[in-house]
Amino acid sequence: MKRASAAVLALTLGLSGVLGGCNTAGKVKRTLALNDLQIKAGIAEDQGDWQEAYDIWTEYVDRRPHSAMAEYRLGVVEMRLGKYQDAVGHLRVAHDLQPGNIETLEALAEALVAVGDTDGLMRLLRESVNEGPEGSGYLRLGRYATEAGLLDEAREAYTLAIVNGRGESAEPYMAMADFARSIGDEDAEIRNLRYALWFDKNSATINDRLSALGMIPGPSLALQPEF
Repeated sequence: MKRASAAVLALTLGLSGVLGGCNTAGKVKRTLALNDLQIKAGIAEDQGDWQEAYDIWTEYVDRRPHSAMAEYRLGVVEMRLGKYQDAVGHLRVAHDLQPGNIETLEALAEALVAVGDTDGLMRLLRESVNEGPEGSGYLRLGRYATEAGLLDEAREAYTLAIVNGRGESAEPYMAMADFARSIGDEDAEIRNLRYALWFDKNSATINDRLSALGMIPGPSLALQPEF
């Protein structure tokens, strides 16, 4: 009886090894197939064949659902093809799978602007304001709010960027100056350019802009930031 039990055990272990080997081989085969799809999709993208890239990435996502990389790449291709609502869906999945990825976050923001979902856009940007390099969240919020035509929200975001920056960088002042120019507020543009000049009094870029606005350029135009 003991011999029979031993034989059964040996047969069971043998089958387990074979099946395990089959599973491993199958996994390797599937991985190689997906790698091949990724390469083909990359080639299609490089050649500007967005429909081919779309077909390949769709197949990839069907085979491996919830791959953050594939969901992102498919969403980007859909944006190229004008499939904005589909892009929102895939880019949202990619962002949920990989929060903190700024490339994915900004692609999703672009898609939300494209479909006119301003509520979703602002919710996303406010919830992710701490993602990315320090101080970048409010600048990002201001940029996409401007793209979406939400000018009050954009002004508020740039103001918060300045406050949170605590006068340590020219970047939020330049962003506010750019925003002011986009809405035709010349006084605000000049004032924020002068704040930005404080950080680099010899900046040719800032001095050229001030000159174009009728100011006599030079270090004396620099204003110590108020925040």
